[in-house]
Amino acid sequence: MADIVPVPQRSIADIPGLKQVGLLAGVAAAVAAAIWLVLWSQGQNYTVLYGQLSERESGQVMDALTAAGIEFKLNPSGAVSVPESKVQEARIRLASQGLPQSDAMGIEMIQKESALGSSSMMESARFQSVLETELARTIIKVQGVQTARVHLALPKPSVFLRDSRKATASVMLQLYPGRRLEPGQEAAIVHLVASSVPELGASDVTLVDQAGTLLNSPDENAEQAASTRQFAYTRKLEESYQQRIIELLEPMIGAGRVRATVTADMDYTVTESTHENYDPQKTAVRSEQTSNEQRRGGDGAEGIPGALSNQPPGTSGAPAIAGAATPGNPGAANGAAAGAAGASQTTAASSGPSSSAQRSTRNFEVDRILSYVKQPVGVLKRLNVGVVLDDWQKADADGKVTTSPMSDADIKRFSQLVRESIGLKEDRGDQLNVLNQAFKGNAPLGPVDGLPLWETPWITQLAKQIVGAALVLVVAFLVLRPLMKSLTKTAPRRAADAGDIAGDRLSISGQGGNAIKLAPSFEQQIAAARTLVGQDPRRAAQVVKEWVSADG
Repeated sequence: MADIVPVPQRSIADIPGLKQVGLLAGVAAAVAAAIWLVLWSQGQNYTVLYGQLSERESGQVMDALTAAGIEFKLNPSGAVSVPESKVQEARIRLASQGLPQSDAMGIEMIQKESALGSSSMMESARFQSVLETELARTIIKVQGVQTARVHLALPKPSVFLRDSRKATASVMLQLYPGRRLEPGQEAAIVHLVASSVPELGASDVTLVDQAGTLLNSPDENAEQAASTRQFAYTRKLEESYQQRIIELLEPMIGAGRVRATVTADMDYTVTESTHENYDPQKTAVRSEQTSNEQRRGGDGAEGIPGALSNQPPGTSGAPAIAGAATPGNPGAANGAAAGAAGASQTTAASSGPSSSAQRSTRNFEVDRILSYVKQPVGVLKRLNVGVVLDDWQKADADGKVTTSPMSDADIKRFSQLVRESIGLKEDRGDQLNVLNQAFKGNAPLGPVDGLPLWETPWITQLAKQIVGAALVLVVAFLVLRPLMKSLTKTAPRRAADAGDIAGDRLSISGQGGNAIKLAPSFEQQIAAARTLVGQDPRRAAQVVKEWVSADG
């Protein structure tokens, strides 16, 4: 008796080895992609915690973050990134441990115990290194400075003045991108270094940035440095006048509706003069010297020595006067002089030859004014001021704004106000021009809108999760489901009694009741199918229905 024996359902064991390995690899890849998508949608955004760290600093920062249990990523440039929600916590924890710190040690080098037997040269080198490092750390605190290096040249002290040398210093600054130092900041850094080192003057400090630009001029009298200072002073003076005019007029006209321009003509000529003036009307006696000399002739011998010259002359024929002095009796004249002044004068006049000389020297102090005048550098010679005012704006009851030009009286009033506020002088040649002109594009700005809803952080995070979930579903339905369906799909059956024809085999009963299975030919399968349809049409219809449903 011949039977049609149905073949069992198809399983993974029935698939060839290479195809089985490929299917397993595809399933594993799909599962890995799904897991990655889930992690990506749930992952956090990382931001840079510290950038451009050295290898030593990066290692210290990573060790501290690992000990604190904070996730991090190390970029190829050396920057350490942490989740956005952990930035402040990470920085506070690192700051409590003094991280990140520079590779060079400052005061820490001195705090460490020095090796036994260190030479004086090593101690001096350590002290100089500590001083340079501490100065660099202080300079970094200045706004705009990213890193700094300080080099000090400290000569050895000498007891001989001819061998003494001054200390010098060089400072290398690396500024943040797009930053520049103001002149005041440059001068502050120079004086900071000069004040921290003994016998170091500000003119002996050189300041350079990362581009090799000399930020300060050691020679303060250099023409370039002087020109830079003069230009900066002129600009500062002009801006001061402009700001004064705008602050004065804006409350009356409106914010942003006043424009002022000031041009200052400065004289930077250095002038020194000395004046000495005398006033002849104002005199005073400083010293006086008087000399009085009298000479009177007497009875003494005069003339050429000899016998005749020693003899007194004979008496003349003049009548004798009682009490008068004679050549032999001069005392009578003296006695008469003692009695009356007039008599003595007469007696003296009648005496022998006499002469008198009187000299007087007076020194007068003349009033003198000695003045030394040095004109200040940067004398204002002339000001040219231009002011533009917008039209008047008025709002009616409905809130509608109307504009109207200013009258001549208003312009004259504002001109006088500006003239007096900045101290314009006509004798100096100052000029002022006030113009009324309607401004364009001065509409008030509306309120600043916030970020769109789709750009807010929580919407971005939610969108990532939705996209991740959608991609997981796509992988599950388009990759995993067809794979699993192909693995569990059964082969179509060409049935006789069991309804499965494709895998049936012909069974013939032999001796002992054991069935002998023979593979039927195509004609035999067709005949069996016809027999089945003829004997049991309902069953045949069920088989066809199963075929149609299996083929999709």
